[in-house]
Formats: sequence, structure tokens, C-alpha cells
Amino acid sequence: MAVLDTGLAPHPWLARWYSDDIAETPDADGDGVRDRQAGHGTFVAGLILRHAPGVRLRVLRFLDSDGVSDEAALLRALAVLRGGRADVVNLSFGGHTFDDAPPLGLAEALVGFPAVVACAGNTASSRPFWPAALPGVVAVGALDGDARAGFSAYGPWVDVWAPGVGLASSFLDYGDFRGYAVWSGTSFAAAVVTGALARLCRQVPPGQAVRRLLDGGRRVADLGVVVTSADR
Repeated sequence: MAVLDTGLAPHPWLARWYSDDIAETPDADGDGVRDRQAGHGTFVAGLILRHAPGVRLRVLRFLDSDGVSDEAALLRALAVLRGGRADVVNLSFGGHTFDDAPPLGLAEALVGFPAVVACAGNTASSRPFWPAALPGVVAVGALDGDARAGFSAYGPWVDVWAPGVGLASSFLDYGDFRGYAVWSGTSFAAAVVTGALARLCRQVPPGQAVRRLLDGGRRVADLGVVVTSADR
């Protein structure tokens, strides 16, 4: 499984995959306050491991500690990933385009990856959020219980829904945090779905795992397919 995010902290859960070149940066500007998205990659990776114990991770640091990057950096990161095996790629980031059209070149860059999961965004709107809204990408919205979380994007381009409120996972050992945190967002709902696909990939090839995920399971009225931590 591949994760493009803010990197990893040297957390006990993640020691096998941690290295200095992908280390999280808690406070890039040195103001003594944790940066807005610092720990995001560590949290996402921990969730995937919780939902698919024993999975092998490949992590690339693509976002900075404020959750910012650009399309050129994404295309370079995907090119690096293409050089190795990645059954499922988790993309817990994204954004809008000015005209709501797909970003140029991104769909082509994702061709060849067996399964790609992306968060639908915390926009509370139906505007397409990229890369989640690209055809062939599994777009994940967040649930709060059995209802759409108020912050989650929605619309016909969202494929799957998963818990995204009050999730617990690995985090930074920094400030008031001691290696664990509780967080909410579609980023983390996407990680739950990536974990579910990782489990299915133990039984069937990635493409078939995606079809099984989208065709089966429980459905919620007006939303669609739901994946939970209990789904296998």
C-alpha cells in the first residue's frame, strides 16, 4: 500500500517504514506551535494499519506540514511510485479547480495503478474535488454515525462512505500529544477504505477488490455504499 502525505513520525506502529527522508515536520516555521497538518501522514498510516494489520506500507512525503503542495510535485511523486509495486494508493488530499474541470495530466498519471483511493474533501459541497472525482478513483466521503458528516463533500462522484468523525490513530509525540490523537475528516475515512481494500487484496487482485467493495456491502439511503471497520 502506498501513502502520499506529510510523511511519518517515528511512532512504534510505524517504525518498520520510518526513515529520516520522510520524517514529519511538526513546526516548520519555528513558532513553537504545531503546524496545521503536521502528523496527518502518521495518522493516515496508522489508520490503514489498524484496519489491515500486517499490510506493507510505502510512504512518500509529498505535502508540507501545512498540507500544501502542487500538481507538479504530485506528478513527480506518482512517477516515483510507479517504479515499485503499490496495490492500493491512498491520496488523502486534494482541491478544486477554477472551472471544476479535471487537472491536466493527473488522470494519465494515475493510469497503471491497480487501485487509487482519495478523500472527497471537507468542503461540505458537491463541487468536484480532485483527484477524488476522477473516473477510476475511489472517492470517499465521511460518515458521522449513519449520516453524512456535516463537513464532508458529497455528490454523484462520491463512490463510498466510511466513518470519519472522532477516529483514533497514531500521531506525533509533540506538545500536548504523546503519540496518539483523535481526528475527523474525509482524509481519515479514505484511510479506512484503503485498509478495507488492503484486506480484500489478500483474497483477490486489486481491481477485483475495488469492484467487490463497490458492488457489495451495506448501503445508506441517499449516499450509497458504506465501508466500516467491521467490513471484510
